Parts: sequence; structure tokens; C-alpha cells
Amino acid sequence: MTATNGDSTVLATNSRTLAIGLSALLLSIPPIARVDVVSDVESLLRVVVENKPVLVIVDTPLLGRHLYETTRELRLASPHALHVLLSDSVTEFRELVYHSEELVIVKGTDPARLALSLEILLHDHVTA
Repeated sequence: MTATNGDSTVLATNSRTLAIGLSALLLSIPPIARVDVVSDVESLLRVVVENKPVLVIVDTPLLGRHLYETTRELRLASPHALHVLLSDSVTEFRELVYHSEELVIVKGTDPARLALSLEILLHDHVTA
């Protein structure tokens, strides 16, 4: 496995509100000390290659119709990272869980539960 920057996360969204709120939540989770926010696919792919984050979170509307193609590219560009997709709906969530290798979370998930889940996943990933 390629080495990661164990305290770095990339958040890909074009929602300013989501970026601000989720960045604050992520920075409260050990070992995250830095969140790089990107708002387009090209920047996402560039930043994950350059920074080697331990966690990559992608808001699915950012990917549009190219969701599956882009997630495959993302896995190839950052095999070292945990990948999380933020889904807009339960219908999309079900489809992604069935067809995707990434962890999928529905927007609106309780922040405390989300933080605890990510903390556990990161602990297991970083110490593995």
C-alpha cells in the first residue's frame, strides 16, 4: 500500500455550506488535521495524487452523470485512501451500495454518528 498523509482529508463538493460544516466536523476527528476542499473533478484527482490523503469524501452531485467512471479513476489515483460518497437520496444510496466499492453515506446522517463511524474507520485504516 502506498503511504498516506495520515492527517489529511480531501472533501469534494460544490456546496459551500456542506464544505464549511463537514470540514469543521472532520477537523474534530482524530487524526485529521487538514481538510482540502475542491469543487471540481479535475482538482479532486490532482489533489489526491499530490497530497495522498487518508480520507476522500465526494459529494455525488459534483460527479454528475460520470459518477461511476470518476469513482473508478479516483480509486486508481488514490488506492491508499478511504473513499466515501455522500448520497443525496435513499434511492441513490441503494444503487451506490450495490454498484460501488466506496463507503456510501446519505446526507442528513446524524453528525455525531458520522463522526464516530469515520473515527473508527480511520483508526482501523491508519493502524492497518
